[in-house]
Amino acid sequence: MDLHPDTFFQERLSGEVTLWFPAVVVFAAAVVQAGFVGLFVSSVDRLIPYQGLLDPAMPMVPISCLIAECVIWVLLAAYFWIFTPGPAGSPRQNSFKKTLAVSGYGRIPVVIGYIILAVLFVVVWPMAGIAPTPGEKYYEYLDAEAEMRVYLDQNLPEILTTTGSELRVLPLQREVQSLQREAREEALAGYSQVIDQVKQSPVMIAFFAAAKGLLVILILWGGTIMAFGLKQAAGISMKASAILVAVPVGLQILLLVMSGPMP
Repeated sequence: MDLHPDTFFQERLSGEVTLWFPAVVVFAAAVVQAGFVGLFVSSVDRLIPYQGLLDPAMPMVPISCLIAECVIWVLLAAYFWIFTPGPAGSPRQNSFKKTLAVSGYGRIPVVIGYIILAVLFVVVWPMAGIAPTPGEKYYEYLDAEAEMRVYLDQNLPEILTTTGSELRVLPLQREVQSLQREAREEALAGYSQVIDQVKQSPVMIAFFAAAKGLLVILILWGGTIMAFGLKQAAGISMKASAILVAVPVGLQILLLVMSGPMP
């Protein structure tokens, strides 16, 4: 297989264009991004003494990443399809299917980049020295819940058979529920403290700066891939193709730079 961009796209965009591989690339890009986000969230979650505090958000991560990747894929393809001129004196040659293929192949660097970032994060995170947050209320809540369970186990027959005895359980339930609310509030405050530590850690500051630099390189790499692909898909010059690709590439870099300390 010839990996020179011109030859690569000439082989894949001439004749019947198939989208299974670009679709796989887009899906893989969503998976690796979700994996990286999940790795970060789970690392933070382990420092907070409230089991499963961030669990409700976890199912949304892969769904959000997949939706975002599909939207980017289709929007890029639509942009290329709308604004790419056809060759002078001949009908427009580039179909929407071809631009879908081009924008899909352009996501290959995303897959590679987030795999690299995940590996680097695993190496760097233990070096950051992020301290776990205290969890006094959480442990009080666990103790109170355990005491209530013991009481229920020991007195369940009496509670079930004696009228009014269930009222003795209500104060225990209220205490457990109150401690649970306080423990959750404590955990949410602890989450904010951990994020502040991450933002202030020299190791993590360096990691996120390197991550942004890597992502800029990957965006430019993806833009180069799409420029070669668009050239073959539309039969236009490399200069015209590069100008068209420069708009979404520049927008992605601008959004990345403006996103704050963490990409």
